[in-house]
Amino acid sequence: MIQRMMVDTWFWLALKDRSDQDHTLAVLANEEFIGRKVIYVTTNFVLDETYTLLRRRVSPQVAIAFGREIRQATELGAMEIVRVTAEMEQEAWVLFERYEDVIGLSYTDCTTFAAMRKSDLACAVTNDRHFAMMGFSLEP
Repeated sequence: MIQRMMVDTWFWLALKDRSDQDHTLAVLANEEFIGRKVIYVTTNFVLDETYTLLRRRVSPQVAIAFGREIRQATELGAMEIVRVTAEMEQEAWVLFERYEDVIGLSYTDCTTFAAMRKSDLACAVTNDRHFAMMGFSLEP
C-alpha cells in the first residue's frame, strides 16, 4: 500500500536550504520516503509560505527552482497539492481562535490540520509539535 503523508513547510525549507540546521535530516528522510514510494501531500498555503521563505532566506532562484520541482512532481503523480477551500479555512479559523494561547501556532498550521482531516491523512513530515498536539503522527 502506498503511503501518503502531509509535508509541512519545515521539511521543504530544511530540504532546500543547505544552511538549515535540519538539512541533512531532511535529505536523508527524503531519500527514505522516495525509496518507500511515499506520496507527498502538501497545501497551496504551505507552498506559498515555503516559496516566500526560500526567496527571502536563500534566493529567488532557489524558490523558483523548487516551484518547478513541485509542478513536475505533481504532474508525475509523486505529489498531491490540496487546495485549501473556504470550508477548510472556516475550520482553520475555529482552531486558530480556540488555541489562541498556543505559542507559535500559525494560521497556515491550522489550514494544514483542516486539509489533513479532509484528506484523511494521519501523518505529517514536520518537526512542528503543533501537529502532534492535534493528534497527528510525525515523521521523520
